[in-house]
Amino acid sequence: MHSQSATKVARYRFGALVLDPARRELQRDGDALLLPARALECLLYLIEHRDRAVGRDELVQAVFARPDVSDAQLAQIVLRARRAIGDDGQGQRAIRTVPRFGFRWCAPVTVLEEATPEAASVALPGPANEPAATETPCNLAADPVEPFACATAAARRTVAWRWRTQADFGFVTALFVALMFLFGPWPWDRSGVADAHAGATGHGAIVVLPLHVSGPGDATWARLGMMDYVVDRMRRADLPVWSSEATLSLLRAGDHAQPDPQWLRRHTDAEWIVRGHARRERQRWQVTLTATDGTGLMQRGVASDVDLVAATRVAGDRLMSALGAVSPGGASASTGLEERMLRAQAAVLANELDVARRILLAAPELQRSAPQLGYRLAQIDFRAGRNSAGLAAVTRLLGSREAIRDATFRGQLLTLRGSFLMRLDRHAEAAQSFDEAVAQLESRSGGIDLGRALNGRGSAHSARQQFDAALSDLGQARVQLLRSGDRLAVARVDGNLGIVEMERRRPQQAVQYFAKAERDFEAMGAANELAGVRSMLTASHLQLLQTGAALAVSERGWAMRSRVRDPTQVADLLLARAEALIGAGRLREARELLRMPEAGGAAATDFGRREFLQAELARQAGDTRSVAMLATVALQDWPAGRNPRLRAWMQVRRNEAALQADLPVLREAPDVFAGDPLARTLDAALRDRRAGRDMQAGLSYQEAMRLAESGGIPGEIAHAAIAYAHWLMQTGELDEAASLAGRVAPWAEHDFELAMLQVELYRRMEQPREWRAALEHAHRLAGERPIPAELSLAPRPTGAVATASP
Repeated sequence: MHSQSATKVARYRFGALVLDPARRELQRDGDALLLPARALECLLYLIEHRDRAVGRDELVQAVFARPDVSDAQLAQIVLRARRAIGDDGQGQRAIRTVPRFGFRWCAPVTVLEEATPEAASVALPGPANEPAATETPCNLAADPVEPFACATAAARRTVAWRWRTQADFGFVTALFVALMFLFGPWPWDRSGVADAHAGATGHGAIVVLPLHVSGPGDATWARLGMMDYVVDRMRRADLPVWSSEATLSLLRAGDHAQPDPQWLRRHTDAEWIVRGHARRERQRWQVTLTATDGTGLMQRGVASDVDLVAATRVAGDRLMSALGAVSPGGASASTGLEERMLRAQAAVLANELDVARRILLAAPELQRSAPQLGYRLAQIDFRAGRNSAGLAAVTRLLGSREAIRDATFRGQLLTLRGSFLMRLDRHAEAAQSFDEAVAQLESRSGGIDLGRALNGRGSAHSARQQFDAALSDLGQARVQLLRSGDRLAVARVDGNLGIVEMERRRPQQAVQYFAKAERDFEAMGAANELAGVRSMLTASHLQLLQTGAALAVSERGWAMRSRVRDPTQVADLLLARAEALIGAGRLREARELLRMPEAGGAAATDFGRREFLQAELARQAGDTRSVAMLATVALQDWPAGRNPRLRAWMQVRRNEAALQADLPVLREAPDVFAGDPLARTLDAALRDRRAGRDMQAGLSYQEAMRLAESGGIPGEIAHAAIAYAHWLMQTGELDEAASLAGRVAPWAEHDFELAMLQVELYRRMEQPREWRAALEHAHRLAGERPIPAELSLAPRPTGAVATASP
């Protein structure tokens, strides 16, 4: 893929058009054409690889940065790219379709002299010549629009409205899912499982370490595969055992292959540590499992068999008997299928998802038809972010004879189905799926299966704003998972409790949960969960106007992106980092991030977030006309049910930019402000100002302050206060403006826009000493954000001449 950070980038001419990668522009006779980002990526990738045909999957990865893209989505992008350059599917003068393979660029291309990258400048038409919606055919779900750099003088920047993450937190749902489900217990027949309560044996937590294996080279999979097999059978025997995932995460975090027992007990509170050895001698496997407690007491299980899985099963059962537990009985799957799935699980635990998938897909036909194998493939789909394919597979499995006969297996499938539905932003269906899962599991297995289902249902309740039900489910889930001894699963629930506080608009309480969750996940090396929690912690700090803390957390999150496999989580980390950078005035870094292909891989629940940040980036740079363009394009195809709060604030942002740039106010959709009274009230004030209804505008601003104060979130209070105070200053009500500025003055120590409010107030009140101190402070916070020239002029007493501040 082409580099965005290169110092010099070639430009490509074909016909009357020039594609400039540095400026992110398609130009005709020197004029920039408005082109969706993914259509531009498509053109650029085909041109850069014009010496050959580009396969469909390769082009999908280059344009979308994720694999789960339909043929129709790709065809739409190619269609828009063709339209932009005057080509079509009939003529195929530039982009030729290669049947059953992909596409190839076939038009002559001239490589022009290299140009130094710089920000693009886009001119908007005037008020009477705004583009109609049909002139910019763009589906924002698939085509994020690139940000436009500042093209207007800093002096044109007048009113500075603000936004902090008060939107719908689309990434909240994605994190909920990451914290409620990864890889569940093995889906074998549970008919032999005793109905005892978790922890009935009286033992504390058990940690099973990877086995030491000596034998044929192709048995290396057994190190992790047999470890997970022992863990699963202990869990089915009702022993409180750490999950393999949690143990391996902890070992990686501590950089221990074979850790010191004292170190391990200190980090796990384990009563028993189980070490295993598997040795191949004379065509038989000798397996020894040894459990040691803190006093040095040892219990052991030993077995020998020609089959490694059988030997491990018997050795594990004998160890569990020595620990006072009842064996869960034999596995119902064939030995061949059992070993294949263990091999795949070993690959999963090593984070080799493609290897795991190949192992399962290479199974003989009889094994491939087994529902247990299909369930494992669906779990791999979940971790890889292949949500639509995984949902379809799970739905098919729910109709299998095994799913109908075995309540526990059905409950596991329903939990996984609910998880996929949450990722796809289908919360009501997800809640129903989790309801069915809980009904199947609460009378049969309890423990970790029920805990996962309750955790999922709590997530769905919170996404639907049903907070009491969410807290009840999450509390019950914590109890079930705590009894199972799985510390990582408990930490996931704790993270979800923080999300509920965030959704309840209590960011201060959420920070406490997230900070603890970050420490726990980092200690255990749980990369996926850690990435999600860091994104949420960034958002919480931004709502509290703690820009420095948000910047630090987002830096930690972005630094770990190579450890995250799910493209939606990578996009979440990127967008959180970009938002923090914008808040700190580091606009160039934020712009580069938002241009990256990975920024377009956000989850469905994150709809519009990238586009909003692009508009915010232009606003912070003082480019109100680009704000209006970006917001107008984004709102054209914004589905009513997607991220509704962010949609409402995009409307506010568009109309305040239109007021500043003297552009027409955008006609709003009937339901654009549904569920967000603060956005509705601020937009009403804008319209009143535009119509000259000053008294009504004042009443709207008063109502906005009342709403913001009742919520108690600093970011929202500051947003309303800045808007109201600017209007009061413009209408000459300086005393009232000073009162509002004083209300938010403590936050101005760390927030640039609040600091600028103080500068403007002191200048209007003709207090030069206070103005100068406030201006110096604003300069320290500005970063790359411009300060309007008129605010840099010292207040002048009557008859004096204004002078610029040095």
